[in-house]
Amino acid sequence: MSTDLTSKAVFEAPDKAKGPPPVVGAGGPPSGVQLAGNGRPNPTLAMKSGIEGREKEFGEAVGVLLKTFMDTMPYVHEFNDAVVKSHLSHIQFAKRHNLLKEMIEDDQKTMSPMLSRVRKSIEQTGNKELAMIAMFERTSCFYQMVATYHSENGKRVWKSPFGLVLEMGVRIGQFDMTEQDIHDIWLKPRLYGYAEQLGVKIKITDKLGDDKMITCELVD
Repeated sequence: MSTDLTSKAVFEAPDKAKGPPPVVGAGGPPSGVQLAGNGRPNPTLAMKSGIEGREKEFGEAVGVLLKTFMDTMPYVHEFNDAVVKSHLSHIQFAKRHNLLKEMIEDDQKTMSPMLSRVRKSIEQTGNKELAMIAMFERTSCFYQMVATYHSENGKRVWKSPFGLVLEMGVRIGQFDMTEQDIHDIWLKPRLYGYAEQLGVKIKITDKLGDDKMITCELVD
C-alpha cells in the first residue's frame, strides 16, 4: 500500500496472511492519523474499497464484465469463462500429448518460490492456516475462477468451476474430458503438491457429487 505519511493517511485493515500492521515510527503516528484505544489506526478510518487511484481501470473491468454477461451465444457466458477455458485448453493439450506428469511437475516448480516463503512462516509461527490462505485467499488463480466459495479455519469448500465451459466444449469436440477427470488429473495433484511444499497435510474430496462441491481440509 502506498501511503503519504506527510498528509492525512488512510490505513488498510491488516491482512491476516501478512501479520500485524507495520510500526509507523517510534515517535508516534504521522500527523493527521487517528489511533484507536489499542494504539492501532482507528478502524473506522481503515475502510478502503481497493479502487482508490485505479478508478479508470475499475471502470474498464466492469465494462468487460458487463460485455461477458451480455454474451449469450452460443451459451450464456459466466464471469470466469476466459480463465476456465484457458485452463481447460492447457489441461487438454497435456492430456492429448501424454504430458500430464510434466504439466504438474512444471506447475509445482513455478509455484515453489512463493510456497517456500510461506513454509518458512509456517515453521516460524506454527500456524498451518497460512498454508490454506496461500493456496486459496491469496491467489487470484483461485478466486478469479470460483464463484461459490466458503472459508473457515482449516477448511475450504467451493464448487468446481469447469462444468459449463467443459460441457459446451465437449459438445463441439474441443475437449474429451469429464469434470471428474479434471479433478483427478489436475486439481488434486496440484493441491497435494502445494501442501507438500508447504509442509502440511490436506484431504481433498475424492469423487465429485451431483452438486460438484469440493472440500479441502487440513489434517494432522
